Amino acid sequence: MMKAAEASGKTTEERRAERRQKAVVGPLPESFLRIPGIDDEPMTAEERDREMAIALQRQLALEQQGGAAGATGAAVPTLNQNVMGRLTITVVEAKLTKNYGVTRMDPYARLRVGHNVYETPTCQNGAREPKWNKTINCFLMAGSKTIDVEIYDECTFSPDSLIAHAAIPLTERVLVQGEMVDDWWPLSGQEGEEKEGMIHLILSMQNIPPGSAIRLPTSGVAPSMSGGKPMSYTTSYVPPPVAAPPALTEEDLEEFSKMFPAIDKAVIEAVFVESRGDKEATVNALLQLGS
Repeated sequence: MMKAAEASGKTTEERRAERRQKAVVGPLPESFLRIPGIDDEPMTAEERDREMAIALQRQLALEQQGGAAGATGAAVPTLNQNVMGRLTITVVEAKLTKNYGVTRMDPYARLRVGHNVYETPTCQNGAREPKWNKTINCFLMAGSKTIDVEIYDECTFSPDSLIAHAAIPLTERVLVQGEMVDDWWPLSGQEGEEKEGMIHLILSMQNIPPGSAIRLPTSGVAPSMSGGKPMSYTTSYVPPPVAAPPALTEEDLEEFSKMFPAIDKAVIEAVFVESRGDKEATVNALLQLGS
C-alpha cells in the first residue's frame, strides 16, 4: 500500500478527497432498493404491437371524425366505409420441412391482420407437425390484402427463433363470395422461398352491411410439396342467407357510447349488427375490442 501510494505521488488526504468526489451525494431515488412490480417490467413484443395498434386505431378514428366535421359541420360516423367485415381465421396446423435444434421444437404462430397481432398457443414438442386449432375473430379494414403469418420456436433461455413465414392473400372467394376457404399455403424460411413447409388455415368473412367498396388482391393456390396438382379441396360449407341487419336506436347508441367512450360510434353499430341485436353480446364484444 505504501509503495502504491508513493508510486502514485498522492498523499492519504488527497486519495480520500478523490474517493469522496466519486461517491454519489444527494437524496436517494424513490425506487432505491424497491422490488420492481408488474408495471415496471418491460413490455413484450406482442404487448408493444397491441399498444401500437390501439394508438393507430384511435388516430384513425379521430382523423375520420375531423374530416367529416370539416365537410358537414358535424361529426358523422364513417367507419362503415372502412370496415369490410368480420374475418374468421382458424390456424389448424403446419407441416414444416426441418426441425431446427437438437431437441424437438415448440412452435407457435403469430398472425398480423392490418395493425392487429394475434398468437396461437405453443404446441409443446410439436416439432415438424405442430397442431393448434386456434380460431381468431377480427374486423377487417379496407385495404387489408394479406395475412402475415410467422411461426416461431419458443425458447426458454434465449429469444424465440423465427422458423418460417408467409403472406396469405385474401382472395375474392373470401371477401366477396363469402365462401369458407380451407386450404394449405407454402412457407418460406432458411430452406428457401416456399420451401419451409406448409400451413393449414381456414378463412371466412361475414360482411357488415351496408357493404363498402372492396379492393381485391390477386388470388393464388398453394402448390403441392410433392410436385403434383395443387392441394385444394372443396368443403360442404354453405353460406347462410344474409338477413336484414337489426336497427340500433339513437338512445341505445348513446348508452353504448357512454359505456365505451374510446370506441367510435360506427364501430359500436358494426358490433351491434354482428351480434344480431343482442345487447349483452354487444357489450361483451366491445369489452374484448377495447381491452
